[in-house]
Amino acid sequence: MHVNILSDSFSVLVDHWRLIAGIMLIIFLGQMLVWSMLKMILGDRLTSEEHYSLSVAGWILPISLASGIWLAGGVQRLPAGAFVVLSLITILAFILFLRTRKGPLPGSTTTLFILLVLFGISIFLRLALVSKAVIPLYFDSAQHYLIIKNLLGDSAGSMSWPTTGYYHIGFHLVTAVAASSLRADIINAMLIVGQMILATIPLSVFLIIRHETQSNIAGIFAVFLAAFGWYMPAYAVNWGKYPALTSLTLTTFVLSLAYLSLQYRNVLSSTKYLALNVMLFSAMVVSGFTHSRSLVIIGIVALAWVTATWWQKLPKLWRALFFFAILLGIMLEINLIRTKDVFGPLFDPYWNQGVFITSIILFLSLFAQWAYPRLAFTSILVTFLLLGSLFIPVNVAGHGNLTMLDRPFVEIILYLPLSLLGGLGLAGLEQSLPQLKARLQTLRFLSGMSGRYIGVFLIGMILVNALTQYNLYPSDCCSIVGRDDLVAIDWMDENLPPDARILIASTELRVLASDSSQGSVSGDAGAWINPLTERATIFLPYQSDFSQQTTLDALCQMEVDYIYVGETGVTFNVAQITPYPNWYRILLSMPKVQVYQVIGCPELPSSNQSSPTVKTKHEIL
Repeated sequence: MHVNILSDSFSVLVDHWRLIAGIMLIIFLGQMLVWSMLKMILGDRLTSEEHYSLSVAGWILPISLASGIWLAGGVQRLPAGAFVVLSLITILAFILFLRTRKGPLPGSTTTLFILLVLFGISIFLRLALVSKAVIPLYFDSAQHYLIIKNLLGDSAGSMSWPTTGYYHIGFHLVTAVAASSLRADIINAMLIVGQMILATIPLSVFLIIRHETQSNIAGIFAVFLAAFGWYMPAYAVNWGKYPALTSLTLTTFVLSLAYLSLQYRNVLSSTKYLALNVMLFSAMVVSGFTHSRSLVIIGIVALAWVTATWWQKLPKLWRALFFFAILLGIMLEINLIRTKDVFGPLFDPYWNQGVFITSIILFLSLFAQWAYPRLAFTSILVTFLLLGSLFIPVNVAGHGNLTMLDRPFVEIILYLPLSLLGGLGLAGLEQSLPQLKARLQTLRFLSGMSGRYIGVFLIGMILVNALTQYNLYPSDCCSIVGRDDLVAIDWMDENLPPDARILIASTELRVLASDSSQGSVSGDAGAWINPLTERATIFLPYQSDFSQQTTLDALCQMEVDYIYVGETGVTFNVAQITPYPNWYRILLSMPKVQVYQVIGCPELPSSNQSSPTVKTKHEIL
């Protein structure tokens, strides 16, 4: 299996090396801009590895701003508009780099090398998913594809804004610019940009841990936790959560800048401090456009930090009571969450399948709270507030009754406070070793141990656990498109009239504590029919009984012309359609996919009277 991962990743690298190199260049340009700006503001107050981790986390800020200019400024209409914008970024990046390159930064060359190698290996390994993904996974990805397609416009240069009320636009802008400038297919650009973003997410936790603890091994340990400790957040690619994943690196970038703003508010000059906060505010705005719920995360962390600061000023007894009250609150939240079926998967990454790593974090959190009480307690409070946000109702205009955060987003983001607790805990354990050696003289094995050795050992345990638990390939749960589906969609694009109305199977989306439906979503490859063919699609629950006259009457009322039965996912029951040739005529017959024409209505639209010739899989191929 592991040999297959290497060979699959290598095959993707060979097949798409131009696109991969181009996206890496875009990341590098954004990183160089952030690196230069941070060095102009903070100078040598950060080590080289801290500069690197923070600039990797922030690469998407200048690229997103440039992408916004590309769109809002009308540059999108130019044939080489995206290339022009990236060329200007390149010039600006090199100008700033030349201005700030003098003066070496303090730091560890070994640590910087480890971070660089980890980033490269992570990118390479995550390409394995691309080798098995026929198309980006889940129904969300079809919507993302359509938005990017609309942003890019047609051959005449016309474009359209995303659907009304859609506000997670950051990922789409960046991917649109990458696809346009590199002349890449949108599907390949989505898959590879998504994997590149996943590779940058873990590095963003290094800065806070390293700067707070002054321990390189603790920072590296936190990075390994975020990368391979649990199968989240990487698993969210299976749900098509590209905007949410893109917001993770920006959110951590915002939190890191806020941390530095607090650390150096009395040290930096007024001009540099203003520049730092302008960058912080810009990153916050871009993060909000990338995914609006990232602002909720930022607000939760801010509230937790303020509360932890207040908590530190309390008398010792009240501190202890408040601390144990929060722990009790977390246990009550966990118990309540477990009673709701809709929240069932929430703890799968962190307990059901991640109990080994989470148990290590629980042990290390004792040392984290002892050595770094404010930051550790902030992480615990963040966990408490994240779980509690699942039950706080909010009403959003145009979206109905929601909660502060939904289950998938909380499941994705929980890795962050846990990784921070792990890094702080290792640093705390490192500090406590001299005292432990003095008190536990009978444990002679402690005499030769150091925090670095323990850190290396724990990182090794993460990697060993990842070899057995971590899956780099797409999950079967979320693949709704098969190869037969792509053949069928291509056939429909060539044979069905442009004004065809196609029925596709739908299922209800339930991710809130109320267990109420958040609407209908496509259950099979029908989600991709409209984005790829521009034919109109109509939802009907996949459980619908096509043998009933009432169902046929409903199809006639909705003016449905065709029915699509997909290869995988939740789809219609063919056994209820085939026995009624007077109502449904088979047009495309494949082993796993069928397309029917609705002929049982009293009167068909004149434009669709002529039906395509019936095709079998053998005739198509």
